[in-house]
Amino acid sequence: MSPTEIAVGAGFLVLAVLIQRTRARAERIDSLRKTMNEAIIHDLKNPMTSIMGCLSYLLHDKPAEAEREKLLALALHGCRAQMTLLETLVDTNRLEQGELSLRKTELDTRHLLNTCLDDVRGAAVRLGVQLKEEHSALLPPTLHVDPDLFPRVLLNLLHNALKYTPAGGTVSLLTAPRDGGVRFEVRDTGIGISPENISRLFNKYYRVEGPDQTSRRGSGLGLYFCRLVVEAHGGKIAVSSDVGRGTAIVFDIPCAVPIGA
Repeated sequence: MSPTEIAVGAGFLVLAVLIQRTRARAERIDSLRKTMNEAIIHDLKNPMTSIMGCLSYLLHDKPAEAEREKLLALALHGCRAQMTLLETLVDTNRLEQGELSLRKTELDTRHLLNTCLDDVRGAAVRLGVQLKEEHSALLPPTLHVDPDLFPRVLLNLLHNALKYTPAGGTVSLLTAPRDGGVRFEVRDTGIGISPENISRLFNKYYRVEGPDQTSRRGSGLGLYFCRLVVEAHGGKIAVSSDVGRGTAIVFDIPCAVPIGA
């Protein structure tokens, strides 16, 4: 066999390997897409099933006033859950494409923190998890942030911490001035994240695995959405965690006027 034939044969071999790797990568991406689509469909169907059950009972069984109010509240909760997921899907895509511009305005800092904590308090009670907060007296009175996107970062992080914290555990929200801006920290005493998974935590479609090595049900968009929004505000987000002891997610947001200026 001539040197030319050997070179051509080697070239074909390299090409075959590259094609195989490309095909394997495409198959992994397609499998991930299908898995995430199933998760998103599941997250949309669950509230819808609850809503339909509540409305059917209200229509056909004519419950008493107290029970009717409870059913309507459950149906409303299901509608809000669906709307939250749909908004996250749409806004994540728009942030990725650079099509969503921030509408920054001044939000009252204390009111923002109280509103977010009040929003998750009911879930904390149902799950048997204690909510704590610790805020510096030196926080600025207002934050220059997007009034729709920014609160959803805090809510996503708080709900996520509650999801992975067992009954009897604690979820804390802490804030303090940091390098001319504000540092937010959501800390929990939950299952924790293994070192090999920390680097993937803010990736699109990533879902944290439990102690049994199974992923929690969810779209895998929440933390990715948080990263996009924090970075759009000029901030950075990071995580530290110990398996079996808990997780802390920290992000910094610059202030329009640096604290102390």
